[in-house]
Amino acid sequence: MDAVKTIDIPDWVKDEKTQKVMMAIGGLEMPARSMFVGGSVRNLLMNKLVSDIDIATQLKPDEVIEHLNAAGIKTIPTGIEYGTVSGIVDKAVYEITTLRSDDETDGRRAIVSFSEDWVEDAQRRDFTLNTLLMNCEGYIFDMLGKGLKDLEKRQIVFVGNPEERIQEDYLRILRFFRFYAQYGEGEMDAAGLKACKVHAGQIPTLSRERITQEFLKILAVDTPTPVLKIMHKNNVLNEVSDPSYSPDILERLCILQKQYGVEELMARLFVLAGNKARFFDDYLRLSHVQKKAIVKIDMAANTLVYSNEKAIKKSIFYHGNDVVLQGYLLNCAIKDKQPDEALISVLQNWQAPVCPITGQTLLDEGYETGPEIGRELEYRIEEWLDEVV
Repeated sequence: MDAVKTIDIPDWVKDEKTQKVMMAIGGLEMPARSMFVGGSVRNLLMNKLVSDIDIATQLKPDEVIEHLNAAGIKTIPTGIEYGTVSGIVDKAVYEITTLRSDDETDGRRAIVSFSEDWVEDAQRRDFTLNTLLMNCEGYIFDMLGKGLKDLEKRQIVFVGNPEERIQEDYLRILRFFRFYAQYGEGEMDAAGLKACKVHAGQIPTLSRERITQEFLKILAVDTPTPVLKIMHKNNVLNEVSDPSYSPDILERLCILQKQYGVEELMARLFVLAGNKARFFDDYLRLSHVQKKAIVKIDMAANTLVYSNEKAIKKSIFYHGNDVVLQGYLLNCAIKDKQPDEALISVLQNWQAPVCPITGQTLLDEGYETGPEIGRELEYRIEEWLDEVV
């Protein structure tokens, strides 16, 4: 097996934790029985942050567990039915997956067979740039002869036949657009785009959890609007954008979020929903915290229609600095105007005082529990706010 490229060994490979794991599973042998694969190699070659370390190995899952445990490394059978075991060293997590082929697929999951064949393993992966391997000496291996070329051209290309890859797992449709948004340049691969359009109607057969996780990753890129437009044109997951949604507003919001270092996916999602806080309930499975964030951003935005320092301070008292900042930036995006830096300073730095008036205060004054005490408490708090802000 010949290397197609040699690079300087990165620090995360030299790290003693990584070395301990690779030594345990044959990664320091020549030829190596375990090598780095997928995102860690891809991001390294594209000069992007390497956050997750994935390792492919010729060892069977039970052998991986045995070798790691013998080296004193904690193991978790993360996805052992697919050959994946997590090794944990001082809180650092290494995902180790046995080489395999996907024998049977139904668009959502696969029945697999383990092997020792590096080429066979590469052939079952999604995109060519994810098939690249690297050993601990910095040697890069391109098992299909296409991965490095496509990576250097910033092309997102399915491995083999796009139709077949997509029908193995329909989530790959969303991954195709997400990878293009994160790593791609130029025109999208025509064959891949055509296959995605043909099979887009199968996306609802996936679990809402998987769809949500992948879609939020698309929405999290610096500028999601170009790829969202392509998705919409090709009828890919159109259900998650309201017909009244404005791409221009979303683009302006993303620019403002980046400008002030406060990226917030729920504000972006709110714009996609056409400013309807509950629009996504039928399509995405958001957590209670995420749903609450959308509602609070909606409320904050509505209280800031006529933005001034007093209104902003009141809103901060009720909703908190981060939420109100998102609401203010959302208003600026909708109105297509630049934020007032003086108001931004208030949003980022002003700390709301603690209100001395509580329900107990009114009870001590003789009020009885019920609607009247709630209305009186709201009135008193507003009166107090008018004095302090």
